[in-house]
Amino acid sequence: MQETNTVEIKKQIEDRTFRRYVLSVNSGQEDLVLENLKERVVRQWLQEDVIELLNPKVNEVSVSKKWEKVIKQKRLYPGYLFFKSRMNDKIWYVIRNTPWVRLIVWADTHPVPLTDEEFNQMMQQVQASEDSLDIKVPFKKGDLVLIKSWDLKGTKWTVISVDSEKWLVTVSVEWLGQLTPTTVWMDTVEIAQ
Repeated sequence: MQETNTVEIKKQIEDRTFRRYVLSVNSGQEDLVLENLKERVVRQWLQEDVIELLNPKVNEVSVSKKWEKVIKQKRLYPGYLFFKSRMNDKIWYVIRNTPWVRLIVWADTHPVPLTDEEFNQMMQQVQASEDSLDIKVPFKKGDLVLIKSWDLKGTKWTVISVDSEKWLVTVSVEWLGQLTPTTVWMDTVEIAQ
């Protein structure tokens, strides 16, 4: 009975099909581990077996104190890396014994790969973050907005233009009996009810 289990485990470790696996690594060391793994794969002549190493990141958009659009990359799964590989004893050994790799997720006697569906969901999150890099502006040219600050607080004016890159909006303000274009920060106006 025990001999059968050993044969089954050996078969699973010697999988010649390319599959995706998850590594648990020390958080904050993901980029270092990724570089270490790439180097070890080359040194051990495993480039034909380990064909992809991935540290998925998403773009996060924010606005700086100077009201400029800032794009930062953020790890989608801190503390985890992904790799696509065939699996055998040598590959399993090299990956498990890379510095700062804690374990191959779900690996007890053998590594269990991600399903294609799980991987595709992860990649959809990455793609969605790339597609949504624009700062969402709640108003457009022609909208009526309410001024929330300055001497004009509480007055309503029409939007002439919007600059989402600089976080500015130009409104038509009546000043000394004339309509005058005035540029203000987006956070000082809101859609009028």
